[in-house]
Amino acid sequence: MFPPTGQWKVIGPNKSIRVLAGETATFSCFLSPETSAEAMEVRFFKDQLYAVVHLYRDRKDQENMKMPQYQRRTEFVRDSLDKGRAILRLEKVTPSDAGLYGCWFSSQSQEEEAFWELEVTELGSTPLISVMEYVDGGIQLLCQTSGWFPEPIVRWKGPEGPNLPLDTKVKEDMHGRFDVETSLTVQDNSGSVSCSVQLPDQSQEVESRVWVGGKMQTDLEKVTLDPDSAHPHIYTSDLKVESSMTIAQEVAFSEKRFRRTCVVASEGFQNGKHYWEVDVGFNKRWYLGVCRDDVDRKGTNVKLSSNSGYWVLGLWTAQQYFTVGVNRESVSVKTPPSRVGVFLDYEGGSISFFNINDQSLISTLKHQFEGLLRPYIQFQIHGEDLLNPISFCPVPPK
Repeated sequence: MFPPTGQWKVIGPNKSIRVLAGETATFSCFLSPETSAEAMEVRFFKDQLYAVVHLYRDRKDQENMKMPQYQRRTEFVRDSLDKGRAILRLEKVTPSDAGLYGCWFSSQSQEEEAFWELEVTELGSTPLISVMEYVDGGIQLLCQTSGWFPEPIVRWKGPEGPNLPLDTKVKEDMHGRFDVETSLTVQDNSGSVSCSVQLPDQSQEVESRVWVGGKMQTDLEKVTLDPDSAHPHIYTSDLKVESSMTIAQEVAFSEKRFRRTCVVASEGFQNGKHYWEVDVGFNKRWYLGVCRDDVDRKGTNVKLSSNSGYWVLGLWTAQQYFTVGVNRESVSVKTPPSRVGVFLDYEGGSISFFNINDQSLISTLKHQFEGLLRPYIQFQIHGEDLLNPISFCPVPPK
């Protein structure tokens, strides 16, 4: 059925619109058949016609007609009004914006409207995995996350693929958001185990990972320090690094020596998988990871990043942990590590940092590596020496 000649109907979104909280929702309505709406009144509203979200009348926006909660949050796109299409962008969407919306077109001879639903989703907190207890030769893990809407999907994943959760509890808070906790019992040598939380439409996923057991311990490699690369304020032995900001040692000239307070290992890696551990003690400021062998060693102001050849985990006092890859990213560490494991998968394009104190994965950086990589240690010391030596951990006897 077509409308009578000279008449039109309003076509709105043909399905509900789902938007993540904080993002921008876009509403689009058009006239069929194509009819100019430049001289019409075009109104976007919520629930009722008088509840104005945005009003276009007399060929201009009527800002004073909006409901207060939509002030300075809407943008009316009028480029295609001559073809009967009206687009409204609603910025910084909140859960309270969810509900029924409509667009209304009015000419001197006709008025029509269309309706649709706006759904607002929220990402909750990063899952927190903790060890509950040891049971029958296994380890019971607990995964907790909060602040999701709608109710999320939770999955455990291990080296062999997804596992069904042993027990899951869901609670709805006073604001309608969902808190979830789920537990799983694994063997004490299960390796990498993750808890992933995802919105029902599978558009967004948040994941945390822990390392269960000592699999990598058997592959621990001996890594030694290269004294010719060490800054003059850094004193090295075979494995151990100490520093003095007040006394610089006399060192022979070396093209390999860094001008920043750092040192690299004698060993370098250009393929394969490699794992080593670093004892950082209770020192407050450090970086550790890998760097390319051909990095600029004479510059003091070179910014650490993957662009300049560095992939590191760092600590900057007061438990401010971060990784440096393409960008500097903060990471959450539940238990401050005094010993850090570093796992480099060269062909796999990843370097992972583990908290040996609680057997958890701190973070993983992704990159397609090229060239020779060397284990790297750097200090950020301001007028004070290291509290404790930092050292590559020796390989235990077989």
